[in-house]
Amino acid sequence: MPSIRNNFLYKTLLTISSYIIGFITFPYVSRVLGVDGIGAVNFADNSVGYFILFASMGIAILGTREIAATKDDQARRNRVFSNLLGLNIIFTTITIIVYIGLITLVPRFAQNAELFYIGAAKIIATVFLVEWFFTGLEEFRYITIRSIVIKLLYVVAVFTLINDKSDYKLYFTLSVATVIINALVNIIYARKFVRINRQALFSMRYLKEYVTLGLYSIMTSMYITFNVMFLGLSTDNTQVGYYTTAFKLYIIMLGIFSAFTSVTMPRISAMLANGQHKDFTQIVAKSFDGIIKFILPMISCGVILAPQIILVISGEGFEGAVLPMRIIFPAALAVGIAQVLAVQVLIPLKRDKVLLTASIIGASASLLINILLVPHLQSVGSAIVTLAAESIVTLTYITYILRKRVIKLPFASIGKNALHAIPPAAVCLVCSYTIENPFICVAVAVVIGGGVWVVSNFKTLREYLR
Repeated sequence: MPSIRNNFLYKTLLTISSYIIGFITFPYVSRVLGVDGIGAVNFADNSVGYFILFASMGIAILGTREIAATKDDQARRNRVFSNLLGLNIIFTTITIIVYIGLITLVPRFAQNAELFYIGAAKIIATVFLVEWFFTGLEEFRYITIRSIVIKLLYVVAVFTLINDKSDYKLYFTLSVATVIINALVNIIYARKFVRINRQALFSMRYLKEYVTLGLYSIMTSMYITFNVMFLGLSTDNTQVGYYTTAFKLYIIMLGIFSAFTSVTMPRISAMLANGQHKDFTQIVAKSFDGIIKFILPMISCGVILAPQIILVISGEGFEGAVLPMRIIFPAALAVGIAQVLAVQVLIPLKRDKVLLTASIIGASASLLINILLVPHLQSVGSAIVTLAAESIVTLTYITYILRKRVIKLPFASIGKNALHAIPPAAVCLVCSYTIENPFICVAVAVVIGGGVWVVSNFKTLREYLR
C-alpha cells in the first residue's frame, strides 16, 4: 500500500500541473476570447457541472469510501463497483433527458444552445470517468500520470487551434474532449482491477447513501456552481467573466490542501474499519494545523496583491474581478477547516446526515443572498454569497462536533499560525506599493514572502516531510 506522503506528493504534483497549465493557457485564452467569450464558456461549463452533480449525486464520496473498504475482497469490489456504476447510469439518463428539454425551454440556455449540446457529451462521459474507483484504491500515481499526459495534449491543442474570439465554441469542445479521453482511458484501465457483476449492476443497494450524499453535493454547489448559473441568468457574460476569474484563482489556492484531505480520506476510512482510532485522531490534528499554516499567508497575500495577480493572469479588461477576488479569498479559511472536518472526520465516520444538514443550511443562505444581492451587486454579490455560505457551513460542522464531542478541535493553532502569516503579508504589502510592474511585483512577493514563510516554519515543515 502506498504511503500517505507519496499519495500526497502525487496529488500535489497533479494539482501543481493543473496550475501550471492554467497559468500557460488561461492568460492566452482570456486575451484571445475576451471577457465575453470567457464568460459564455464558463456559464455553459458551470451549468453543465450542475447537471453532472444531479447525474453523479454522491458517487465521488460514496464510491471512494466503499471501494476503500473492499481492497482485499475482489468479489465484493466487483459487486460494489457494479452497484454504483449502475446507479450512476440510471441518474445520468434521467438528467440528460431533463437537460435537453431545458436547452429548448430556457431562453438563456437557448442563446448558447451549441455550447450546451457540446456539454451533453461531458455529462455522459462522466459516467465512465470512475475517478472515485481509482481514488478508493489509492491509485494516485496512475491518476496523476494519466491526467498530466492528457492535459499536455490539451495545451498543444489550445495554442494550435484557438486563435480568434469566434473560437470560444472550439475552446469548450477541447475542454469536453479531455473528459471524454480520460473516461475512455479509465474504463479500459479499470478492467485490471474489477469486473462488472451484471446481477448487481442496477441494484438499489446504495440508493439511500447515493441520494443523501448527492443532495449534500448539490446543496454545496448552490454556493459554487449555482452561483455562476444564477449570476449568468441575472446579469451578463461580462459579470460572469469577472466572478469566474476571481473564483478560478480562489480554487487554485484551495487545491493544495484539498489534495491532502482527498488522499487521506480512503486511508482514514480503512483505519476506522480496523479500529485504529488513535491514528485517526493524530492525522486529523496534523491536518488541521497544516492547512491553517498554509492557508493564512495565502489569503493575506492574495487579498493584498489582487490587482497585480488579476493583471498577470487575465490582462487588461478584467479589473472588475479584483474586488470579487478580495471578498472570496477569506472564505478559504472556512473551507480549509470544513475540508478537514467533512472529508477526514464526518465522511469516514459515516455522519452523512450531518453533511446534508449543513449543506442545506448553506444552500438556503446562498439562495437567499443570491436573490437579495446579485441582481444589484452582480459579481461582487456572488463573491459575498461564497464567503457567507462557506462560513455558515463550517460553523455548522464545528457546532455539531463540539456538541457531540466527536474530536477535540485545536483552535489554538489558528492564533499561532496567524503570527507566522504576518511577515509574508508585510512583504506583499511593501511590494504592492513599491513595484509598479505587476509581473515583477508578484514574482518578488512570491519569492521573498515565500522564503520568509519557509524560514519561520522550517522546523514544522521538516516534520511534515518525514
